[in-house]
Amino acid sequence: MMRRRLVLALVLVLAVLPLLAARPTAAQTFRVALVLPGSIADKGFNQSAYDGLKLVEKELGVKTAYSEKTPTEKFERTFRDFADDGNNVIIGHGFEFADVAVKVAKDYPKTYFVVTNHPGVDNPPPNVAFIQPSSKDSAFLVGVAAGLATKSGVVGAVAGFDFPTIIAQIEAIRMGVKAVNPKAELRPVYIGTFDDATVGKEAAKSLIAAKADVVYQIADAAGLGVIQAAQEAKVWAIGWGLDQHAVAPDTMLTTQIVDTGKMMVEEIKLIQDGKFKAGAKFFGLDTGVVGYAPLNDKAKDLAPAMENVAAALKAGLINVPYFDKQDAAKDLPGGWLVLSAAK
Repeated sequence: MMRRRLVLALVLVLAVLPLLAARPTAAQTFRVALVLPGSIADKGFNQSAYDGLKLVEKELGVKTAYSEKTPTEKFERTFRDFADDGNNVIIGHGFEFADVAVKVAKDYPKTYFVVTNHPGVDNPPPNVAFIQPSSKDSAFLVGVAAGLATKSGVVGAVAGFDFPTIIAQIEAIRMGVKAVNPKAELRPVYIGTFDDATVGKEAAKSLIAAKADVVYQIADAAGLGVIQAAQEAKVWAIGWGLDQHAVAPDTMLTTQIVDTGKMMVEEIKLIQDGKFKAGAKFFGLDTGVVGYAPLNDKAKDLAPAMENVAAALKAGLINVPYFDKQDAAKDLPGGWLVLSAAK
């Protein structure tokens, strides 16, 4: 009798074990991996996504992993390694990950792939999403700040690469500058690197030597060199991504805010809730994902105009075109915003 009871107990235990193994916690089962082209300590583009990953981990209780400073030639291998490792979601942070995500996604239909800062592609695989901040609107806003702040009439811009989404922001800045200051001009430089702060600094120094007294950067770690050059020359700098005021408190005019974390949390939650939709999703000023950081205390007099322009953008009274060709906005008329929104 005792033997039969022991056998029955053993059978019950063996029957229950698979059920227990099939019900681990969400933190054990749901996994999110992030692939970054640059350093998590660049105080801008890459760090914003890394901070977003930590936010996803905290708010949604998932397990996370990441790869930083990932070379272009290793994008695909890194995606596949994370997929093979059982990650439910793989995020490629940046425009340059679109082709890789589309390619790899076809081989891993049960894995979700998310690309940030890309407006989407035609007929994407059913497991690929693109989360795109309306960066042109926030770029227009900091362009307005630059146009109001410049005394020389020359605003410089240092960009890492001539990717379409970056060009669109440069042209939006140009429109913002001209809208409030028709005599001012934007001089952009595309430096071909996101990593080399020395190259960024030299580009900024050249612009400053050419009378630029406001210099914008959208160059990740290389942008830190831009901010340093502006600080040394005692001219205004405008940052990108996270609020970069602390990098140069005396000379940081403002920062074009792009809160990647908010986009990531929202997209991962949709996936967890079974509400995922392939294709592109856009996040405007009304979402809090994009905007501008508080103005430097020395430029607080610009605040009312900036607030009015932001309100006009949110209300749809101003529509910023998406120009992804260099110099596309160069011949547009200027001065109109002083009358319609900035007063």
